[in-house]
Amino acid sequence: MEEFKFDLIESLHSQYLDFICDQIFAYLDYDSLTNSKMVSVVWKEIISKGEFWKVMVERKKKVLPYWKKVFDAVKVFKDQELLSRGNADASERYCEYYHTMYCLVEDEIQKSVDSNWRAGGKYQRVKYKSFGNHSFGVYGCECEVDSQWIVQLQQHCRILVRNRWTLKLEKVLEIPLTEINMNGRDREVKLTRVKINSNFITASFSVHPEICVWDAKSHELLRVLKPVPEQGNQVEGEYEEFDVKGHCLWNDLLLSCYARISEADESFIVTLRRIPLNGDGEVTLLYYQKVLPKPISSLEVAMDDDYIVLFFAKCLNSYEANFSILATFEIEIRCAVAYDVLHKISIPTSSPCQPPFHYLNGFIVMGHIEENFFRIWSAGDGRCVKTICYGDKGLCAIRIISDKYIVTCDDDGVLKIWDFQAALIHPEPFNSNFLIRQISHLKAIPRAASVKPSVVSSKVRRIDGRKKMPRVPPIEFMGSTCADELQTILVSHLEDGSSYLHVETFLNAA
Repeated sequence: MEEFKFDLIESLHSQYLDFICDQIFAYLDYDSLTNSKMVSVVWKEIISKGEFWKVMVERKKKVLPYWKKVFDAVKVFKDQELLSRGNADASERYCEYYHTMYCLVEDEIQKSVDSNWRAGGKYQRVKYKSFGNHSFGVYGCECEVDSQWIVQLQQHCRILVRNRWTLKLEKVLEIPLTEINMNGRDREVKLTRVKINSNFITASFSVHPEICVWDAKSHELLRVLKPVPEQGNQVEGEYEEFDVKGHCLWNDLLLSCYARISEADESFIVTLRRIPLNGDGEVTLLYYQKVLPKPISSLEVAMDDDYIVLFFAKCLNSYEANFSILATFEIEIRCAVAYDVLHKISIPTSSPCQPPFHYLNGFIVMGHIEENFFRIWSAGDGRCVKTICYGDKGLCAIRIISDKYIVTCDDDGVLKIWDFQAALIHPEPFNSNFLIRQISHLKAIPRAASVKPSVVSSKVRRIDGRKKMPRVPPIEFMGSTCADELQTILVSHLEDGSSYLHVETFLNAA
């Protein structure tokens, strides 16, 4: 006799009794529901669009206080994005919203558990007060490059990881919400820095002092570094607001600078930490010092095996830091081993804009916006060795490439490649005859290889600059630039609010 098979859920669905299915599924836990989606297409559709998710969310929030705190944290980051998805009617968006939120919270909790196990139980629980209305964004859409990846800041506190050779989107890194101390503030929160080397990808915020660290190869989150107080212990629980100015990577070392927003303490703190390469073990604090008095409107940090370089804009007073022009740009060169100050360079200015700056292998380059030239300094003796006129357009980016070239980019997106070695050996202090090539792809059509970053699901394709291209909206302003001896990568912002990645093969350019 043939065995009788009966699927209650499919039977109820065929009779338009999905509300009974909702009541049945509401008794299951998250793992059981996830496994139930694989029973059949009908089961998956009913579970994904079920109205029982709101009931489950409210039940979890009521029974598990920690679950409610994670839900509130996720809600801050995801609310606007989820409620604006798709063209479905209000009821479908309502069901999808609670389904997605429930899954995101469970995933965040699981990631926290996994991180805790990997860290050997050394993660500390973060205490939250409340979560107000926060908005999230990105300053400047900064990008960086290593031998394999391009990393770029994106809206909603995401970091896009692209293959630098195919421009294919390989990974989207999301900020671990439960590890960031929001501290109940109703204010704007922004990612400001992303860095990458062969070991790590790191990201920092504007007023939150945490630094997120991912493995550069596996893209797994390794740890979230907390601010370091003077006694050298990690800050636990609640802490006040910070003014975060920047960080950089060198091998397994992380150099960062921040200040507490407090009238009692008006100094910036520079810390140098060693991060374990395998993701296990303790982070070692190598250096902690209050180095710079406020007010400072901007600050960049750089380092290698020999030097630590601090570049900052010092204002006359705190009022001018926000509303008036800058007084001086200063470069402070310190020994990377003893941390002693070796040289200080002071540059008077009348410009309210931060000039582009880069350090590599003992040399510093910095542009002068109002005077249309850039200078080269030697970190070894703090002396300016060359001044080069770059043209009549504003300089928005500058980079030293492999001790051989300097690449500049102006406000119109025009790249210029300069002979760095010839500039160093030429005896004349002022000269502009070191220009090797000028590239103006961004002003012309067709353009160089370009990719428009959009939502995560969008397809990325490599564009051949020799083929006829559709017209692209005019560039409103240039963003960040990163480069090495193989490629130059620029970010441009368009009038329609979108941004483009422009990739130029450096060997062809030079």
